[in-house]
Amino acid sequence: MTITHTARRAEHIAKPRHGSQEWLRLRWRDADGRCTFGASDAPALMGASPYTSRADLYFDKRVEPVMEEEKPVFRRGNVLEPALLEEAAHLLGTPIATPQVMYRLGRFTVSMDGVDDVERPTLAVEAKTSSRYAVQSADDLPMEWRWQGWAQQAVLGVPVHFIVLDRDLRITMVELPRHDEAIASLWAEAETFGAMVDAGTPADAEINQFSADQIARLWPATPEPVALPEEARGVLADLRAARAARRDAETREAEARDAIARMLLGHEVGLLDGERAVTWRTQAGRVTLDARRLREEQPELFERFATRGEPYRVLRVA
Repeated sequence: MTITHTARRAEHIAKPRHGSQEWLRLRWRDADGRCTFGASDAPALMGASPYTSRADLYFDKRVEPVMEEEKPVFRRGNVLEPALLEEAAHLLGTPIATPQVMYRLGRFTVSMDGVDDVERPTLAVEAKTSSRYAVQSADDLPMEWRWQGWAQQAVLGVPVHFIVLDRDLRITMVELPRHDEAIASLWAEAETFGAMVDAGTPADAEINQFSADQIARLWPATPEPVALPEEARGVLADLRAARAARRDAETREAEARDAIARMLLGHEVGLLDGERAVTWRTQAGRVTLDARRLREEQPELFERFATRGEPYRVLRVA
Protein backbone atom coordinates (compact mmCIF):
# COMPACT_ATOMS: atom_id res chain seq x y z
CA MET A 1 0.00 0.00 0.00
CA THR A 2 1.34 3.47 -0.86
CA ILE A 3 0.48 6.54 1.18
CA THR A 4 -0.62 9.28 -1.20
CA HIS A 5 0.89 12.06 0.89
CA THR A 6 4.41 10.88 0.15
CA ALA A 7 3.74 11.30 -3.56
CA ARG A 8 3.86 15.05 -2.96
CA ARG A 9 7.28 16.54 -2.42
CA ALA A 10 7.82 18.17 0.94
CA GLU A 11 8.33 21.93 1.07
CA HIS A 12 11.87 23.01 2.01
CA ILE A 13 12.10 25.77 4.64
CA ALA A 14 15.34 27.43 5.71
CA LYS A 15 16.16 26.06 9.15
CA PRO A 16 16.82 28.57 11.95
CA ARG A 17 19.19 27.62 14.76
CA HIS A 18 17.94 24.38 16.29
CA GLY A 19 15.96 25.14 19.45
CA SER A 20 15.72 28.89 18.73
CA GLN A 21 12.46 30.84 18.97
CA GLU A 22 12.20 30.93 15.17
CA TRP A 23 12.71 27.15 14.98
CA LEU A 24 10.05 26.58 17.63
CA ARG A 25 7.55 28.78 15.80
CA LEU A 26 8.03 26.90 12.54
CA ARG A 27 7.07 23.68 14.36
CA TRP A 28 4.13 25.49 16.00
CA ARG A 29 2.25 27.10 13.09
CA ASP A 30 2.50 26.93 9.31
CA ALA A 31 2.33 29.88 6.90
CA ASP A 32 -1.48 29.80 7.08
CA GLY A 33 -1.53 29.89 10.88
CA ARG A 34 -2.51 26.23 11.19
CA CYS A 35 -1.16 24.02 13.97
CA THR A 36 1.82 22.01 12.77
CA PHE A 37 3.81 19.25 14.44
CA GLY A 38 7.46 18.29 14.59
CA ALA A 39 8.39 14.63 14.26
CA SER A 40 9.23 14.58 17.97
CA ASP A 41 5.60 15.58 18.67
CA ALA A 42 4.33 12.39 17.01
CA PRO A 43 4.73 10.12 20.09
CA ALA A 44 2.63 12.46 22.25
CA LEU A 45 0.11 12.89 19.42
CA MET A 46 -0.36 9.11 19.30
CA GLY A 47 -0.38 8.69 23.08
CA ALA A 48 2.96 6.87 23.11
CA SER A 49 5.24 9.36 24.88
CA PRO A 50 6.41 8.49 28.40
CA TYR A 51 7.13 12.18 29.02
CA THR A 52 4.37 14.24 27.36
CA SER A 53 0.61 13.66 27.38
CA ARG A 54 -1.82 14.67 24.64
CA ALA A 55 -3.09 17.36 27.00
CA ASP A 56 0.46 18.74 27.31
CA LEU A 57 0.79 18.68 23.52
CA TYR A 58 -2.52 20.51 23.08
CA PHE A 59 -1.43 23.12 25.62
CA ASP A 60 1.96 23.60 23.93
CA LYS A 61 0.24 24.09 20.56
CA ARG A 62 -2.23 26.64 21.93
CA VAL A 63 0.23 28.94 23.72
CA GLU A 64 3.18 30.80 22.25
CA PRO A 65 6.30 28.61 22.22
CA VAL A 66 8.97 29.57 24.73
CA MET A 67 12.67 28.76 24.56
CA GLU A 68 13.85 26.54 27.40
CA GLU A 69 17.28 26.03 28.89
CA GLU A 70 19.06 23.09 27.28
CA LYS A 71 18.68 20.01 29.47
CA PRO A 72 21.72 17.77 30.09
CA VAL A 73 20.14 14.83 28.21
CA PHE A 74 19.61 17.01 25.11
CA ARG A 75 23.08 18.49 25.45
CA ARG A 76 24.56 14.99 25.48
CA GLY A 77 22.67 14.10 22.32
CA ASN A 78 23.71 17.28 20.52
CA VAL A 79 27.38 16.77 21.42
CA LEU A 80 27.45 13.14 20.27
CA GLU A 81 25.24 13.53 17.18
CA PRO A 82 28.06 14.45 14.71
CA ALA A 83 30.06 11.37 15.71
CA LEU A 84 27.03 9.10 15.37
CA LEU A 85 26.20 10.53 11.93
CA GLU A 86 29.81 9.94 10.87
CA GLU A 87 29.49 6.31 11.96
CA ALA A 88 26.16 6.03 10.12
CA ALA A 89 27.82 7.30 6.92
CA HIS A 90 30.53 4.66 7.35
CA LEU A 91 28.01 1.86 7.87
CA LEU A 92 25.77 2.98 5.00
CA GLY A 93 28.67 3.64 2.66
CA THR A 94 27.38 7.06 1.66
CA PRO A 95 27.94 10.64 2.89
CA ILE A 96 25.39 11.84 5.45
CA ALA A 97 24.84 15.55 6.12
CA THR A 98 22.64 17.49 8.53
CA PRO A 99 20.29 19.54 6.33
CA GLN A 100 19.99 23.24 7.01
CA VAL A 101 16.37 23.06 5.91
CA MET A 102 13.18 21.78 7.52
CA TYR A 103 10.77 19.63 5.54
CA ARG A 104 7.08 20.48 5.64
CA LEU A 105 4.22 18.38 4.36
CA GLY A 106 0.64 18.60 5.60
CA ARG A 107 0.57 19.18 9.35
CA PHE A 108 4.20 18.14 9.87
CA THR A 109 7.35 20.27 9.84
CA VAL A 110 10.33 18.03 10.57
CA SER A 111 14.02 18.58 11.17
CA MET A 112 16.33 15.72 10.20
CA ASP A 113 19.56 14.75 11.91
CA GLY A 114 21.01 13.43 8.67
CA VAL A 115 20.12 12.72 5.03
CA ASP A 116 22.10 11.51 2.04
CA ASP A 117 20.83 14.32 -0.23
CA VAL A 118 19.38 17.55 1.15
CA GLU A 119 17.32 18.38 -1.95
CA ARG A 120 16.07 14.89 -2.77
CA PRO A 121 16.81 12.50 0.10
CA THR A 122 16.72 8.79 -0.59
CA LEU A 123 17.37 7.86 3.06
CA ALA A 124 17.39 9.59 6.43
CA VAL A 125 19.24 9.00 9.69
CA GLU A 126 18.03 9.72 13.22
CA ALA A 127 20.76 9.79 15.89
CA LYS A 128 19.85 8.71 19.41
CA THR A 129 21.72 8.42 22.70
CA SER A 130 19.92 6.59 25.47
CA SER A 131 20.54 5.60 29.08
CA ARG A 132 17.12 3.95 29.13
CA TYR A 133 17.02 1.55 26.17
CA ALA A 134 19.21 -1.28 24.89
CA VAL A 135 18.95 -1.51 21.10
CA GLN A 136 20.35 -4.37 19.03
CA SER A 137 17.65 -4.75 16.37
CA ALA A 138 14.58 -2.98 15.01
CA ASP A 139 12.48 -4.97 17.49
CA ASP A 140 14.16 -3.02 20.31
CA LEU A 141 13.12 0.40 19.01
CA PRO A 142 10.69 1.90 21.56
CA MET A 143 7.30 3.09 20.32
CA GLU A 144 8.15 6.72 20.99
CA TRP A 145 11.07 6.49 18.53
CA ARG A 146 9.01 4.55 16.02
CA TRP A 147 6.30 7.22 15.85
CA GLN A 148 8.97 9.87 15.38
CA GLY A 149 10.52 7.83 12.56
CA TRP A 150 7.14 7.16 10.94
CA ALA A 151 6.46 10.90 10.96
CA GLN A 152 9.76 11.41 9.15
CA GLN A 153 8.91 8.64 6.68
CA ALA A 154 5.50 10.24 6.14
CA VAL A 155 7.03 13.58 5.18
CA LEU A 156 10.06 12.40 3.18
CA GLY A 157 8.79 9.06 1.91
CA VAL A 158 12.23 7.47 2.38
CA PRO A 159 13.71 4.79 4.67
CA VAL A 160 14.71 6.02 8.14
CA HIS A 161 17.71 4.49 9.93
CA PHE A 162 18.36 4.88 13.66
CA ILE A 163 21.99 5.13 14.76
CA VAL A 164 21.91 4.51 18.51
CA LEU A 165 24.37 4.80 21.37
CA ASP A 166 22.40 2.78 23.92
CA ARG A 167 22.51 2.29 27.67
CA ASP A 168 25.16 -0.41 27.28
CA LEU A 169 27.39 2.04 25.36
CA ARG A 170 26.82 -0.02 22.23
CA ILE A 171 26.51 1.69 18.84
CA THR A 172 23.94 0.01 16.62
CA MET A 173 22.27 1.08 13.40
CA VAL A 174 18.87 -0.35 12.50
CA GLU A 175 16.33 0.52 9.82
CA LEU A 176 12.84 1.37 11.00
CA PRO A 177 10.37 -0.98 9.29
CA ARG A 178 7.85 0.98 7.25
CA HIS A 179 4.32 0.67 8.60
CA ASP A 180 1.79 2.17 6.18
CA GLU A 181 -1.16 1.71 8.52
CA ALA A 182 0.68 3.55 11.30
CA ILE A 183 1.58 6.37 8.90
CA ALA A 184 -2.03 6.62 7.74
CA SER A 185 -3.17 6.80 11.38
CA LEU A 186 -0.57 9.49 12.03
CA TRP A 187 -1.79 11.63 9.12
CA ALA A 188 -5.41 11.26 10.24
CA GLU A 189 -4.69 12.04 13.88
CA ALA A 190 -2.56 15.07 12.94
CA GLU A 191 -5.51 16.47 10.97
CA THR A 192 -8.05 15.74 13.72
CA PHE A 193 -5.90 16.96 16.60
CA GLY A 194 -4.55 19.93 14.62
CA ALA A 195 -8.07 21.08 13.73
CA MET A 196 -9.00 20.76 17.40
CA VAL A 197 -6.06 22.99 18.34
CA ASP A 198 -6.92 25.51 15.62
CA ALA A 199 -10.51 25.73 16.86
CA GLY A 200 -9.55 25.84 20.54
CA THR A 201 -11.90 22.95 21.34
CA PRO A 202 -10.06 20.18 23.21
CA ALA A 203 -11.78 16.83 23.61
CA ASP A 204 -12.95 15.70 27.05
CA ALA A 205 -10.08 13.21 27.20
CA GLU A 206 -7.59 16.08 27.02
CA ILE A 207 -9.55 18.36 29.37
CA ASN A 208 -9.48 15.61 31.99
CA GLN A 209 -5.65 15.68 31.90
CA PHE A 210 -5.11 19.46 32.14
CA SER A 211 -3.52 20.94 35.22
CA ALA A 212 -5.00 23.98 36.95
CA ASP A 213 -2.16 26.16 35.61
CA GLN A 214 -2.82 24.99 32.04
CA ILE A 215 -6.55 25.65 32.35
CA ALA A 216 -5.89 29.13 33.75
CA ARG A 217 -3.89 29.98 30.62
CA LEU A 218 -6.21 28.33 28.11
CA TRP A 219 -9.56 29.66 29.32
CA PRO A 220 -10.18 33.38 30.00
CA ALA A 221 -11.66 33.92 33.46
CA THR A 222 -15.32 34.98 33.60
CA PRO A 223 -17.34 35.98 36.69
CA GLU A 224 -20.32 33.99 35.38
CA PRO A 225 -20.91 31.07 37.83
CA VAL A 226 -21.22 27.47 36.70
CA ALA A 227 -23.10 24.61 38.33
CA LEU A 228 -20.59 21.98 39.46
CA PRO A 229 -21.26 18.26 39.00
CA GLU A 230 -22.08 16.18 42.08
CA GLU A 231 -18.58 14.70 42.09
CA ALA A 232 -17.24 18.15 43.00
CA ARG A 233 -18.42 17.52 46.57
CA GLY A 234 -15.87 14.80 47.11
CA VAL A 235 -13.09 16.65 45.29
CA LEU A 236 -13.64 19.79 47.39
CA ALA A 237 -13.56 17.65 50.54
CA ASP A 238 -10.25 16.16 49.38
CA LEU A 239 -8.85 19.64 48.72
CA ARG A 240 -9.90 20.90 52.16
CA ALA A 241 -8.37 17.82 53.80
CA ALA A 242 -5.10 18.19 51.84
CA ARG A 243 -4.78 21.84 52.78
CA ALA A 244 -5.52 21.07 56.43
CA ALA A 245 -2.91 18.29 56.39
CA ARG A 246 -0.37 20.68 54.89
CA ARG A 247 -1.04 23.28 57.61
CA ASP A 248 -0.77 20.57 60.26
CA ALA A 249 2.52 19.35 58.78
CA GLU A 250 3.90 22.90 58.76
CA THR A 251 2.90 23.33 62.41
CA ARG A 252 4.51 20.03 63.43
CA GLU A 253 7.66 20.92 61.48
CA ALA A 254 7.94 24.26 63.27
CA GLU A 255 7.42 22.62 66.68
CA ALA A 256 10.08 19.99 65.95
CA ARG A 257 12.51 22.63 64.66
CA ASP A 258 12.03 24.71 67.82
CA ALA A 259 12.56 21.65 70.04
CA ILE A 260 15.83 20.71 68.28
CA ALA A 261 17.01 24.33 68.49
CA ARG A 262 16.44 24.30 72.26
CA MET A 263 18.63 21.18 72.48
CA LEU A 264 21.41 22.65 70.33
CA LEU A 265 21.40 26.22 71.70
CA GLY A 266 24.74 27.63 70.48
CA HIS A 267 26.11 24.35 69.06
CA GLU A 268 26.24 23.84 65.30
CA VAL A 269 26.26 20.01 65.32
CA GLY A 270 24.11 17.51 67.22
CA LEU A 271 25.18 13.88 67.73
CA LEU A 272 23.24 10.69 68.34
CA ASP A 273 25.25 7.59 69.31
CA GLY A 274 28.37 9.55 68.40
CA GLU A 275 27.19 10.13 64.83
CA ARG A 276 26.19 13.47 63.31
CA ALA A 277 22.38 13.67 63.33
CA VAL A 278 21.71 17.35 62.70
CA THR A 279 23.54 20.58 61.90
CA TRP A 280 22.50 24.19 62.50
CA ARG A 281 25.08 26.46 60.90
CA THR A 282 24.98 30.14 60.09
CA GLN A 283 24.73 31.01 56.42
CA ALA A 284 25.30 34.33 54.71
CA GLY A 285 22.16 36.42 54.39
CA ARG A 286 20.51 36.71 51.00
CA VAL A 287 20.85 39.93 49.06
CA THR A 288 17.42 41.42 48.41
CA LEU A 289 16.18 44.61 46.83
CA ASP A 290 14.05 47.02 48.84
CA ALA A 291 11.55 47.62 46.04
CA ARG A 292 9.36 49.95 48.10
CA ARG A 293 12.23 52.28 48.97
CA LEU A 294 13.55 52.21 45.40
CA ARG A 295 10.12 53.17 44.05
CA GLU A 296 9.88 56.05 46.52
CA GLU A 297 13.41 57.43 46.07
CA GLN A 298 14.16 56.51 42.43
CA PRO A 299 10.78 56.11 40.67
CA GLU A 300 12.22 56.50 37.15
CA LEU A 301 14.87 53.87 37.79
CA PHE A 302 12.27 51.58 39.33
CA GLU A 303 9.98 51.84 36.29
CA ARG A 304 12.89 51.26 33.95
CA PHE A 305 13.83 47.89 35.47
CA ALA A 306 10.51 46.71 36.92
CA THR A 307 8.89 43.64 35.39
CA ARG A 308 5.39 42.42 36.00
CA GLY A 309 4.54 38.75 36.16
CA GLU A 310 1.70 37.11 34.30
CA PRO A 311 -1.74 37.42 35.93
CA TYR A 312 -2.73 34.28 37.82
CA ARG A 313 -5.90 32.84 39.30
CA VAL A 314 -6.25 31.87 42.96
CA LEU A 315 -8.44 28.89 43.89
CA ARG A 316 -10.27 29.43 47.19
CA VAL A 317 -12.74 26.99 48.70
CA ALA A 318 -15.84 28.49 50.36
